[in-house]
Amino acid sequence: MMKILITGGAGFVGANLAIYFAKKGYQVISMDNLSRRGSENALPRLKKNKITFVHGDIRNKEDFLHHHLPTDINVILNTAAEPSAISGYQNPEFVIQTNTIGTLNVLEFARRINSSVIQWSTNKVYCGEKINSIKRKEKKTRYIITDENYKQGIPETFSIDGGDHSIYGLSKIMGDMMCQEYSKAFNIKTVINRFSCLCGPYQWGKCAQGWYAWWAIASYFKLPLHYIGWKGKQVRDVLHIDDVAELIDLEIENIHKVNGEVFNIGGGPKFTMSLIEATEYLKNEHGYETCLGQIEESRKADHCVYVSDIRKAKRILGWKPKINPEESFDKIISWIKKDEATLKHIYAHK
Repeated sequence: MMKILITGGAGFVGANLAIYFAKKGYQVISMDNLSRRGSENALPRLKKNKITFVHGDIRNKEDFLHHHLPTDINVILNTAAEPSAISGYQNPEFVIQTNTIGTLNVLEFARRINSSVIQWSTNKVYCGEKINSIKRKEKKTRYIITDENYKQGIPETFSIDGGDHSIYGLSKIMGDMMCQEYSKAFNIKTVINRFSCLCGPYQWGKCAQGWYAWWAIASYFKLPLHYIGWKGKQVRDVLHIDDVAELIDLEIENIHKVNGEVFNIGGGPKFTMSLIEATEYLKNEHGYETCLGQIEESRKADHCVYVSDIRKAKRILGWKPKINPEESFDKIISWIKKDEATLKHIYAHK
């Protein structure tokens, strides 16, 4: 039987993947320190799906030893992270300890038990100044890239040089390079996925991270929202968690083929949305009037337009996303209605 360890296994990505693979009949171990808001709400879902939960922290290498984790784990999905590109400026040591040293501890454990590692990375490994220097044009509801070299999005070959990544992006670059180096140095099978905007039900979004779910949650509960920079015309490619699960499934099945590879992963050029378009969709399709404000100055290291070039994953794995941003919003809204009481307690404080 396939055995999977998911670090960050009570988070949005980790818990959804844990349930996906448990339903496939795999033995899944979910490890999490439960430090992020909403992660404790995943525990009943994990228990219902007979997923083993381990309360552990990837920053502590001892936690990989003292919990008597199986030594025949086939693959580790390292979804654990401090993902906010904002908080890192206030506490860089915490972000680097979690995302960089934590990844080192994952790799060392994988080396000890001869397991494969699939690493969660980010588009923030690409310098904001370099991304924002790509020629673009302002339209009514969004900016669009006009440079023909990037009409299909940002490829894996785009430079990671520069100093405008955010501390979060910096911490992930170091993790990326460790995974690539361990693959060569110790023959550990690794795969790196540099994700753009992920979304779906059970994403406890907030302004600093998980903006897609946050836009729906805030609109539903009539909480204030702000366009921060670029007049709300900044664009991201959007990827639903179900499409993520199918990708990871393919990577596990084809681990020998994708060993050592780096993939840029997102919705790609066909599945994109700006903040203005998100606001309009929620208003026109769901009737939510949003309390909007405008902050002129953009955030440090933020990208005006980021779209993933996903052709490499399609070429090697035959993968492409299926769920468009509009359907993703519909699925998130359905979840909000189902779990309204829990969400209201967290967000609305009423």
